[in-house]
Amino acid sequence: VETSDAFVTFWKSLTAVLFAVVPAVVAIGIVVGGIVIMNIMLMAVRERTHEIGIRKSVGATQRDIRRQFLAEAVMLATLGGALGAGSGFLFAQAITVLSPLPARVTLWSVVLALTLGAGVGVVFGVYPAVRAARLDPVAALHTE
Repeated sequence: VETSDAFVTFWKSLTAVLFAVVPAVVAIGIVVGGIVIMNIMLMAVRERTHEIGIRKSVGATQRDIRRQFLAEAVMLATLGGALGAGSGFLFAQAITVLSPLPARVTLWSVVLALTLGAGVGVVFGVYPAVRAARLDPVAALHTE
């Protein structure tokens, strides 16, 4: 009886630690992923400055430019969420095959991954989108 009580106590303390640590690791991963998305989009703005100038000179509004870059950031981040969900599914399959522990990916976790991905894209894509929209078309056309 003492052995099983000790095991239950150990298991409870282990799960308590995991439930405290895993959300922190996930939050750090989300922030790092968001920063990566923002850097990618800022590089896209820098590389496509001439294109932005051309679009503005033929009538694109700041809103059009903002929407374009924000949509690109959301698509990129959502793709990251989809790849993460797919990787999680493969990892769960490997755990199921290699260990006696059952592991599965639920529909709500896939929806959560895609929703978080889109949310990260929106939050971390706003600054690059606004920066692209505020470019002066004349100055943008002078860059190559």
